[in-house]
Amino acid sequence: MKKIIVCIATLDTKGLEIQYIKEIIEKRGHRVFLIDSGILGKPTLCPDITREEVAVAAGTTLDDIKAIGNESKAIEMMAMGLCNLVKSLYHSGRLDGVISFGGGMGTSMATTAMKELPVGVPKLVVSTKVAQTGVAKEYMGSKDITMVSSVADIAGLNRLTRKIMSNAAGAIVGMVETREEKMVDHPLVVISMNGTTTKCGSRVMSVLEGENYEVVVFHSIGVGGRALEEFIKNEPVEAVIELGLNEIGNELLGGMASAGPARLEAAGEKGILQIITPGSVDFINFLTPETVPPKYKDRNLIFHNPQATVLRLNSDELKLVAEVMAEKLNRATGSVKVLIPAHGFSSWDQKGKSFYDPEADRVFIDFLKRRLRPSIRISEVEAHINDNQFADIIVEEIWKNAMEWKKEN
Repeated sequence: MKKIIVCIATLDTKGLEIQYIKEIIEKRGHRVFLIDSGILGKPTLCPDITREEVAVAAGTTLDDIKAIGNESKAIEMMAMGLCNLVKSLYHSGRLDGVISFGGGMGTSMATTAMKELPVGVPKLVVSTKVAQTGVAKEYMGSKDITMVSSVADIAGLNRLTRKIMSNAAGAIVGMVETREEKMVDHPLVVISMNGTTTKCGSRVMSVLEGENYEVVVFHSIGVGGRALEEFIKNEPVEAVIELGLNEIGNELLGGMASAGPARLEAAGEKGILQIITPGSVDFINFLTPETVPPKYKDRNLIFHNPQATVLRLNSDELKLVAEVMAEKLNRATGSVKVLIPAHGFSSWDQKGKSFYDPEADRVFIDFLKRRLRPSIRISEVEAHINDNQFADIIVEEIWKNAMEWKKEN
C-alpha cells in the first residue's frame, strides 16, 4: 500500500539532496510530499507546500517574516506554520511518516513540527550539526524522533552523502512499511522508575502483566518524565504508579534530570488513579563530577558511573520536595493513594548504603503528611521500597481500584 512521506527541507540549499531522496522513496512505491521551510534563497525544486503557504499557516506572510530582521523570530514563525500544516496533514490522513534534512535552523523548524505528531508516527531527521552535539535531546524532546548524523555537511552529492541519504531513505521507508501490531484492549498502567527502584517496579510490572494489564514504564531521567506526562494526556491510562520522583527535586534544586515544572500533574488533571511513593526523592542527578555546582561539592555524593553523579538531599531540601508534591497532589481530581516505605526510598537509601538517612526521610514523611489534604489516603509501610512486601501492596491498590470500578459500573 502506497504511503505518504512528508519531507521538510529548505529547498534553496538542499534541493539536489532532496531530489535524490525523493527518487529512492518513489522507487519503493511511496509518495513524497515536499514542504519548503526556506526563507531567503530561491527554491530549486517545486514543493507541494511552498514557503509562502508555510508563512500563511503561521498567520502571517513570507514578506512580513523576512521584514522581521531577526533570524530567531523568523525561524519561530516558520516553525509555527509547519506545526499547523503537519497536524493538518496527519489528521486528514495525508501523512504516514516525516523526514527532514538540514543544519541547525532546518533541524530546529522540522523537529518542532515533528513533536506535534503522536508517538508511533515515524519521524526521522538527518542533521549536519545537531546530531553531533549535546543539545540533540532538546530538539527531540519527549517524542520518538530518530536523529541521524550526516557526518559530512549535506552540501552536494558524493560517495559519503549518497550513502547517508540512501540509508535515511531506507530507514523512513522501513518505518512506514512496518505493519503496526494489532492493539490489545487491556487496562493500561503507567509506571515511573529508575535503576534505584527497578526491583520494585519489575515485580509490580510482572504481576500486573500476568493479570493482562498493559504496563508502560518511563525512566525518570528528565525526558522520561516529560514523556510520561504527555503519554498520560493522550492515552487511555487507568492508573499511574510513581516510583521515580527524583525529577521533582531536580527541577527545584538545579539537578540535570528535570522533567520541567509540570511533572506530576497530568494524571491529577485527568482524574486518573495515582499511586504515589517517594521513590528516588532522596537524590538529584548530575553528569560528571565537574557538573556538580560548587555549593554541593562537599555534600554526600555518589559517583555512580562516568556519566552519573548523584547528590543526597538533606532535610530542608526534602521539605521543599514534599511541599511541591503535596501542592500538586492536592489539586488532583481523581483518587490518590500515597504509600510510604518507612525503611528507605531508593536502593542507595537503606541500611549500610551511603544515602541511608532515616532522619531526613522522616522529615520528608511527616512534612508530606501534614501538607496533603485529608481526603488523600496515606499508608506508611514498614518496608524498604524494593522489598517484595511493598511491591505487593502497590499491586493490591490496583486490585482494589479495579473492584471499586466494577461495583460502580
